[in-house]
Amino acid sequence: MSSVVHITNANELSISNNQLVMSNIGIEDVKQVNKISLKDILAIIIENCRCKITGILQLRLSEKNIPLIICNEKHQPVLHSLGLYNHFQVTMRINEQVNWLDKKKNKLWSEIAAKKIKNQRTLLQFLDKSKDVVSKLEMYEKNILIEGKEAEHQEAIAARIYFQELFGKKFKRFDDDGINSALNYGYALLRSLISSKIVAKGFHPSLGFHHKSQFNNYNFSDDIIEIFRPMVDYVVYFNQKEETELSKELRQKLLLALTQKVYWKNKKYELSQVIDYFLDNIRNYFIDKNVEIEIPELRIDAYEY
Repeated sequence: MSSVVHITNANELSISNNQLVMSNIGIEDVKQVNKISLKDILAIIIENCRCKITGILQLRLSEKNIPLIICNEKHQPVLHSLGLYNHFQVTMRINEQVNWLDKKKNKLWSEIAAKKIKNQRTLLQFLDKSKDVVSKLEMYEKNILIEGKEAEHQEAIAARIYFQELFGKKFKRFDDDGINSALNYGYALLRSLISSKIVAKGFHPSLGFHHKSQFNNYNFSDDIIEIFRPMVDYVVYFNQKEETELSKELRQKLLLALTQKVYWKNKKYELSQVIDYFLDNIRNYFIDKNVEIEIPELRIDAYEY
């Protein structure tokens, strides 16, 4: 299984013999060096703003589609690298993406929104939360599948009551508190991994099929991420903190969201592999009238936190 490399102390990152080299000046100016093969790395998270990163390392990471994610002083991911030419048919793929049919886009979003609500409902059931709230989520899920775009607002309503049931009636998404900081951190990691997969498939992360904001560079990524958010919610729920600043321990637990097992066609795979399968399915769904949508499935009993 590939690892997420979490950089908090290293002063310099470089590459040698296809290995990531992490260098740090330790006690009495003794240089400490650790190495890990690139083939064993899923993503690199850098939280030391003074860390130097060699150009050749960034190039090799891009070639191998390994996200390089850099956090600010508050430990929030704010930058990640994406290769410009990671697919040999990038022009064709983006032209396809621009011309995807609205009818199919609406159907795909309905399937994703319904699955998102189902995953939220499953988490609440696992935590033995209110049966009334669980029933409401099930109703919204069914309404979206039946009514499609006409029930779009119900996804937002479902999200609000879900978060309040999970974190308390006073909780508001995007407030400046510890829970939101942790959610933002975990979601940003997922978004970076998904974006790198999108680019590797020749698509553009800004061209979404539901999210369409002109100010969002990751509309497509934000369409895909909806299914997987409860994996982050699970970690945050069991590690709630009032402090806005995230502890190192919690951040390291959130990194594990990138390495969880997810089901695809009733078989268990690593998340990164399922994202690849899902993106291939999305493309085939849009270009082939005989292809049906397949949505990844989260199962709490498969989590490895």
